[in-house]
Amino acid sequence: MTHTPDLSRISESLAEAFGAREVYGEPIERDGAIVIPAARVWSGGGAGGGGGTEPGGTAEAAPSEDSADPTERGTEPGALAEGGGGGFGFGRRAEPAGAFVVDEHGVRWVPVVDVNRIVLGGQVALVLVVAAVAWAVSRRRKR
Repeated sequence: MTHTPDLSRISESLAEAFGAREVYGEPIERDGAIVIPAARVWSGGGAGGGGGTEPGGTAEAAPSEDSADPTERGTEPGALAEGGGGGFGFGRRAEPAGAFVVDEHGVRWVPVVDVNRIVLGGQVALVLVVAAVAWAVSRRRKR
């Protein structure tokens, strides 16, 4: 018995899952202003499958006691080889991006400040400067 998935239901679910609700949160009212949070969302997925039977394979059989050749034991020539398989994977990553603030002054975007990213960038820059200075000093000493 073969099961066929309902593709229309799956596509509707995916459209809902990847809609604007994934990026924008529910509006929050605070001190006369409306705050609409926003996020960066990355999603990805994949699927695979297989199956079927193929003539010319070998199937396990009871070992023949009268067979002298060990390679002939446990196989039955001409039997059907059965296959199978399948899989599905999905991943999602989200991080805050900022918020739209709607107040008496209009609408403005307030980005999220990622202190970790700023510190990491500073560390990378420091390592590059130290490496460049060390290289310059070593070249100068060789002269």
